[in-house]
Amino acid sequence: MRRQTAEQERKNSPVKRMRVKKGQIVCIAASVALFGAAQWMNGGQTVEDGVIERGDPGGGEVCYEVLVKGLTEKEVPIEVLVNSRRPEEAEARENRRRVMEQLPSLILQDNLSLREVRSDLNLISRLEERGVQIEWESEAPEKIDSFGNVNSQDIAEEGENVTLTVVISDEVGESTFQLPIRLLPPAYTPEQRRMMELSQLIADEEEDSREEKSLVLPKEFDGVSLSYRMKPDGSTWLILLMGLAAAVLYGAEAPLRKNEQEKKRKELLLLEYSEVVSKLQIYLGAGMTVRTAWERMAEDYQEQRIRNGRKGKKPVYEEILRTCADFGRGISESEAFRQFGRRCGLRPYLKLSSLLEQNRKTGLKNLRQMLEDDVSEAFEERKNLARKQGEEAGTKLLLPMFMLLVIVMVIVVVPAFMSLY
Repeated sequence: MRRQTAEQERKNSPVKRMRVKKGQIVCIAASVALFGAAQWMNGGQTVEDGVIERGDPGGGEVCYEVLVKGLTEKEVPIEVLVNSRRPEEAEARENRRRVMEQLPSLILQDNLSLREVRSDLNLISRLEERGVQIEWESEAPEKIDSFGNVNSQDIAEEGENVTLTVVISDEVGESTFQLPIRLLPPAYTPEQRRMMELSQLIADEEEDSREEKSLVLPKEFDGVSLSYRMKPDGSTWLILLMGLAAAVLYGAEAPLRKNEQEKKRKELLLLEYSEVVSKLQIYLGAGMTVRTAWERMAEDYQEQRIRNGRKGKKPVYEEILRTCADFGRGISESEAFRQFGRRCGLRPYLKLSSLLEQNRKTGLKNLRQMLEDDVSEAFEERKNLARKQGEEAGTKLLLPMFMLLVIVMVIVVVPAFMSLY
């Protein structure tokens, strides 16, 4: 027991906490030391005897920010621009010679060597690491120009030798070198050569038949019969893509339309709720039972539709007709009213169906009063819904109004600009 207690005391003793703190102190001390070293190397170095070492030749210009002490009462910073060391004549000449030895490997690009040049060369104009400028001049610009563009179409199979003059210059001087290259014709496959020969034959025939009304393509070439057809226009694929897009949009249109119809149905149900409850209250006040009042509303709706030529369906009255049909099939009034509320699916109708169902079971004495209170709430909700629909209609008109504004601006501004010119 004492051993366990001693072990627990050792675990909970401040010695362990002191170890954690020592680790933290070590981290802080190390970071401070590294920070001091970095500060010393970065900004705390002194310029001994006012001497700043230059970089190697070709290194370019370096800007140092130096703190000057003694110029004023406080240390002030100044910028000192130090160019790289200028080489001696012999050193610069040797550097230019080495650049010339390096150039062939730098300008080849896709060519195997300067003795087999079939495509363009990369005739660079500057070598930064060596600090030199390079100028090129070709003795046959029609074959290869000073930018390295090669025109090898008319070169014979055995090739053609061309010399490039290279002038390498630096801040000390310049040196001129000669770089011989051998141009070769492009390496065509047998199929490519036959296509080129046929194209040339057609081009010659086209030039010879300029006075004719049509161009007759060769029906035979190199012992092989030829036939031709026009390459299909790639835009015909657009028809297929448009059809696929229309199919996708048509598939997506049905759910969207269904959602829109459902939204419209709910809005109509909310708008018609106050009218249904008001009629129901009036009929009950006239001494009718709930079922008789319900059937009377259904009859009035059917007569109204007959007068209007079967037009102007109202969702809530269609559900009332279905409820009357449920009465005729022997379904109890409580169940019929419950299904009516579920089909409408909105909170006011669920509340109304619950009241009618409860009245059927327990006989509510204050049903008329409850309906009267519900009518007041329904009219208030109807006003809010009408206000919301008006705001949505105004928002939908913003885009057409903006488009009209743009059209008017174009009509006014374009003639004004045209009159200036």
